[in-house]
Amino acid sequence: MSNVFYAWELGANLGHMGAFLPLARLLRERGHSVHWVLAKTHEAAAVLGPHGFSWMQAPTTHDHMPGHTPENYSSILLHHGYGNAQTLLGLVEAWRSLMRLSQADVVVVDHAPTAILAARTLGIPVMNHGNGFTVPPPVHPTPQFRSWQSVPSEVLLANDAGALASINALLGAFRCAPLSRLADLFDIAEPALMTFPELDHYGHRGPARYWGAATAAAGEAPVWPSAHGPRVFAYVRASGKHYAAVLEALGGLEAGVLVVAPGLSPAERERWQRPHVTIASTPVHLQQAAREADLGVMWGGGGNSALVFLLAGTPLVLLPNQLEPFLQGLRVQEMGAGVVVDLDAGSVALLALLQGALSDRSLTAGAQAFATRHAQVSDAQRLHAMATRLESLTPAR
Repeated sequence: MSNVFYAWELGANLGHMGAFLPLARLLRERGHSVHWVLAKTHEAAAVLGPHGFSWMQAPTTHDHMPGHTPENYSSILLHHGYGNAQTLLGLVEAWRSLMRLSQADVVVVDHAPTAILAARTLGIPVMNHGNGFTVPPPVHPTPQFRSWQSVPSEVLLANDAGALASINALLGAFRCAPLSRLADLFDIAEPALMTFPELDHYGHRGPARYWGAATAAAGEAPVWPSAHGPRVFAYVRASGKHYAAVLEALGGLEAGVLVVAPGLSPAERERWQRPHVTIASTPVHLQQAAREADLGVMWGGGGNSALVFLLAGTPLVLLPNQLEPFLQGLRVQEMGAGVVVDLDAGSVALLALLQGALSDRSLTAGAQAFATRHAQVSDAQRLHAMATRLESLTPAR
């Protein structure tokens, strides 16, 4: 048996935990111990507690700037401690201590570049469990995120150089070989991506390995309202200024609508409930909902939940609120399996966009084509392949 150290450092989406949970459960069944180290621990009890896992807080810095618009991946690093070698040293030392405490044999990373650095200094093999956004292509400089904008190459090069200087100072302190370019940070034992080629945030990155994505089957069977017409499943997080407009637009549809809305109070749930709109009070079994729905509406881009619907051949309306889900949404839109919607559009425009998506049969065809391309590999096969690969990286205790 081995000690598997799961590291999630950057990002705010709880989908990080949910994406790794099926593999963590399988690894435990195969005799391994899984140690969770998480960027956001305040909701871990709801996700991991029922499965008997424990967790620790990931080392973080508060140097990042809210509202910052990153040009490329190194720009993100610079706003999370990589602009100062001493700050980075403090973060790496904390990660090293957690890895020693856990007696880590292998480190699994999901958007955790500093954990990769710490593992490098300790000689621990690393396996990626992040999507295309979390692992930039192996080019110099790391490419810009917004391909539709013009960013001077000098800016991209300066971002890479700034982060690389701190990284190499850190590596020198531990007598490790320096990196020649920032992208070499992701030269790890198993770099395969947890996504599909069509959904890679960077588009066509060249040769790469993709695991696809294994999704957890959990939650109650969906209970749809008694209504004629199509069925729409919506995930809407009750936060920020936009969720009320989305719920209002959903209520205007001539369809049976099932909504999961974390953070919605009982009073608000009563307010938005309609004869044809059911606001679920408990988590819903997404795989079943995806099979039964005609359309999925995903707040924040949906993450792994969006993949569940695509693999079921169900088209999507995506409501991204950050850069990462917006880039993935563009990939979904490009392959004709969904549309990306501006949350600032307002309820009237949102209603028209939802009605248009429901009546656009080409979106269903695009989603079903995606599902057909990836139907030959099941979730169980993906999970066992990943577990076997992880076991190969380190000898069992």
